[in-house]
Amino acid sequence: MPPHNIDEWAALITIMSILITGLVGLINIWIIRPLKDMMGNLSEKFGTLNETLKIMQTDVDSISNQVQKHEKDIYGLQIKVENIEAE
Repeated sequence: MPPHNIDEWAALITIMSILITGLVGLINIWIIRPLKDMMGNLSEKFGTLNETLKIMQTDVDSISNQVQKHEKDIYGLQIKVENIEAE
């Protein structure tokens, strides 16, 4: 039976407000907080991954420089061998 006077409407609105507030609180506890924690952990892991990638890039650059130096050395030795064979 629907409420008929202002007191019944006020009581109904109060009860609905309490239920909605409780539901929002439960959603916050069960869904929002765990998601925030997971996002924080994920952000930390991406930061760590970024640092690891920077270190790896430094290593790759160093190896690339060494390979280029070795290629120059090999080319120089090939020229010397060709000159020796030509004599």
